Amino acid sequence: MTKLRPLLIFLAVLVVPVFAHAAAKSFSELVESLVSLINTGIGFLLLLGIIMYFWGISVNVLKFEDDPEKKKAYFFWGIIVLFVMFSIWGIIELLQNTLFGGGSFGIGGAPAPESGTSPTFFLDSN
Repeated sequence: MTKLRPLLIFLAVLVVPVFAHAAAKSFSELVESLVSLINTGIGFLLLLGIIMYFWGISVNVLKFEDDPEKKKAYFFWGIIVLFVMFSIWGIIELLQNTLFGGGSFGIGGAPAPESGTSPTFFLDSN
């Protein structure tokens, strides 16, 4: 611990002013900075998942030579886990836009209809 103490003090001296300078001036800025931090963490975890998958394949591919079914299952479940990891991000985005109004309505970003008006279907009135 005594060898780590100067390193920890040095890192604290470098990091503390960054936090003081980046202090949020309002609650919305605080929330935005937390969401940004969480998004960065999610991206890091996705990258870590991909690295772990390929590392697991490279380490275990030689062990599965005697049982090809085990190899197929390992690859299959790895791809499923990666798909779920990436699709959760899209599902959450879809729910946010649907439930909390993402500024668009429908497919292709068409504007939402104004309240009190009936929808038009581009019928020619001639």
